[in-house]
Amino acid sequence: MTAFEYLIGKVAQSRAGAGYNAFRFCAGRAKWVTGTVSLNDARFLFHAATQARVSHVVELGTGSGFTAGLLCYALHLNHRSGNIGPDFDIVTYDASLTWYDDSKRRVGDAAREQLSPALLRRITFRNPATALDIARDYAADSIEFLFIDANHRHPWPALDLIALLDALRPGATVVLHDINLPLVKPEFQDWGAKYLFDGLETTKDVPYGRRVPNIGRFMIPEDKARLKAQILDVLVRHKWDEDPRVTCRPDYLEEIGITI
Repeated sequence: MTAFEYLIGKVAQSRAGAGYNAFRFCAGRAKWVTGTVSLNDARFLFHAATQARVSHVVELGTGSGFTAGLLCYALHLNHRSGNIGPDFDIVTYDASLTWYDDSKRRVGDAAREQLSPALLRRITFRNPATALDIARDYAADSIEFLFIDANHRHPWPALDLIALLDALRPGATVVLHDINLPLVKPEFQDWGAKYLFDGLETTKDVPYGRRVPNIGRFMIPEDKARLKAQILDVLVRHKWDEDPRVTCRPDYLEEIGITI
């Protein structure tokens, strides 16, 4: 996507009030929610979901649940605008049962607090679950929109994308958060999302005009084999922050078809 095409998209979004609606949703965010997307990142994610005009969204990394709620609200407004049908929904996956910053809160509680009961019924919470569970739940080429905001330590973002590649449809939109996390927040030296986003040679873009963007999207190309080769290159090019065979289980890499 060129800068001109991106700017045209921004104008269209502004006319539809997408930026205002994202801001309005963010204004209702519970005070206890931390470590989630910034306002600018939320606007980008909201715009990406409305532009894609999809009725079904998959999220990996529920956390507080704020972004699941934001995505649900975006689809709700897209339906009200006549861009998608009435049968929209979100399925969000997380490896934990409780929120990482407060074990007294369940994963997804921000969405439960902020959304109306009718909209909350549109969200399915799957936890504890990993990218492998998503791969088992979805047929080949069936996911059209994916938001990844899970473990940012290398090689997890690359491994998550490899696990989900078969299920992603060519032309699907993938939004990746924390693509510059160590630069935006130096106290978090987790480079996995940046390694992955920078290493992909496909159509991708970031928030226009941001000096150090921390969220980006890319499109799944027709040639998924070539994309997989790029992901594998990212996987082995950089030193791992942790070994999934130790922190997860010994056969994890084999289960997603990787032999190292």
